Amino acid sequence: MSRLDGFGPVAWRELSTVARTRSYLFLSVGLLAVFAGILRAGGGIGGGYVPAAVDLLLPLELLVPLVAVALGYRAFSGDNDDRSVLRTYPVSNASLVSGVFAGRLVGLAGIVGGPLAVVGVAVSLVGGPESRVFAVHRGIDSPVLFVRFIALTICFGAVVLAMTMAAAVVVRTGRAALAAALAILVAVVAGGDLLVLAGVTADSIGDEFLETALAVSPNAAYRGLVLETVVGVATDTGRAIDVTAAIAGLFAWTASSLAVIVIFVGRSEPVLSGIHRIVTDHVLEPALRSYEDARRDR
Repeated sequence: MSRLDGFGPVAWRELSTVARTRSYLFLSVGLLAVFAGILRAGGGIGGGYVPAAVDLLLPLELLVPLVAVALGYRAFSGDNDDRSVLRTYPVSNASLVSGVFAGRLVGLAGIVGGPLAVVGVAVSLVGGPESRVFAVHRGIDSPVLFVRFIALTICFGAVVLAMTMAAAVVVRTGRAALAAALAILVAVVAGGDLLVLAGVTADSIGDEFLETALAVSPNAAYRGLVLETVVGVATDTGRAIDVTAAIAGLFAWTASSLAVIVIFVGRSEPVLSGIHRIVTDHVLEPALRSYEDARRDR
């Protein structure tokens, strides 16, 4: 039997779950409303594809992780924790994890990519001829650049989704999974920027550390890739990030998170419960017995 037997049914099951959940549809509509408000305030729709991407870049650094957390934190916890049932079927851990991830990633692509596609259509209809060329920088505005922006945004969401699922797999209750996912959210949104800020303020840290921090942090890597491959192409600006290192960093986060899920998804008890049991059996109870023995000897 192939290690990926069962991938298709599991992925379809997860995608159907996302499609049947009305709150995800409302989430997509809410994103579209937020994008419209931001672009109306910043004038991105009339300016062209690249100005629209620039206006949406910073909000997406927060909104995409929020969507990924909403989709991923209950993938292997709470009411969705049916690992004991799925293990009775001939489905390997690799098939289960890849199917769940793929199904929810397609859902994320629809929730985030759909409103962005609407924005792209609006730019093509509203943007005037003056939005096609940046006279100052001699850069060419193009829908291809906006498609690239959407693809990078979905890739960023895939990274955070994998990290959220990895955090959720170590717990079982919904509250614990939500707490772990929120910790991932804070780390993704603020962690990389804090590293960069520390590098800027520390005199002993050079440019190499800053480039590494940008490549390692998911949100900084996403921002740098957009500035380099979307904005930089149109405006002919200087290098924003090492593209190879940023792509490698995003891939490493995704692959390592999925590997963690594959390793721990087959365990009969959550990791945190196992740690609690080990600490209780081998540390707390022996210490309590020693204390009681010492009191009796007195």
